[in-house]
Amino acid sequence: MSTQAHTPSRSSFPVVVAIVGIFLLFWFLTSKVYVDQNEAAPVSNFTVVDQTLAEHEGAAATLLSTSKVTDAANGKVRLDLERAKDLVIAENSK
Repeated sequence: MSTQAHTPSRSSFPVVVAIVGIFLLFWFLTSKVYVDQNEAAPVSNFTVVDQTLAEHEGAAATLLSTSKVTDAANGKVRLDLERAKDLVIAENSK
């Protein structure tokens, strides 16, 4: 004859209350931070210039096809896309 150990069942009410409390605390803190940041932000008359698709694509193509020294002191350069591809291929073919 075997005896089985009986474990007392626990109420799930405290766990549910704790989970709901954590969600409420999270909601309160995030809403407080969000509201404070919006109230502190100054109102500006800054407007974004609307570009046509052709103007946007032209600007993107110019960035991808030109090289530029961005930070000479730290040796940072923006390369054109083709040169960057060639360098990656050369580096990985070793």
